[in-house]
Amino acid sequence: MDKAVQSEMVNHTLQEIYHRGGGFPRRPYVLALLTSHMIGMEPGFSYLKEMKKDSITLRLTGENSLLAKMELGELIKAAGSDDWIPELCLSEEILREIDGIFLPILSFSLVNDLLSFNEQRPFVRLILEALFKGKKIVALKTGADPHDPYWKMKGIDKGPALLKRTMLQQLVQLKSMGIILISKNEKADFTPEENKKTVISKETIRYAHLQNQTEIRIQSGSIITPLARDMAKELNILLKTF
Repeated sequence: MDKAVQSEMVNHTLQEIYHRGGGFPRRPYVLALLTSHMIGMEPGFSYLKEMKKDSITLRLTGENSLLAKMELGELIKAAGSDDWIPELCLSEEILREIDGIFLPILSFSLVNDLLSFNEQRPFVRLILEALFKGKKIVALKTGADPHDPYWKMKGIDKGPALLKRTMLQQLVQLKSMGIILISKNEKADFTPEENKKTVISKETIRYAHLQNQTEIRIQSGSIITPLARDMAKELNILLKTF
């Protein structure tokens, strides 16, 4: 196995040890669920390799049906990480620990099973439980968006309008369930809400002024844009940190 790939699991283990010892803040823990797709899995694998550059702990798991088609070594090499959790090892403890789930490959069957709440499928049950627990679910929509350039590149963009419209309607339903859909050019953000910094913009100041407020209480660590400071000064609004 490639040493650069093999080191991922070791790095993640060391990071967790350092975090528990107070070495540095805990990174967002993301679990990627891999399924197969008739159009191929390349877009998902490419995105996973880019995600490795982010400050997250990315772990992978794949359905047993996928492992029947691809050797584990192939999957690890394609995804660029050996931090692998077998499907049978997915547990309540893992669900408690993760900050979010990433779906790099939205297969037709996964979309249909999610929309029909097929909890008999382990991945679907895990995703539904995560949604009900308020975990962030992000999906790369390439596999379920017939208008994505990848479909044209593969020469499978000639489907009837009704078929494409049905697929787009399914994407709308997934979004309404709370699943965040992104394109390959968008960044998947798994920063826990409590760790995100509030941004005070000029729109915030303008709204406060319209509400006849003369003071805005701002949580420590919030980001105040230069334009917001200028407008607050101009409108005589006090920015008070607590």
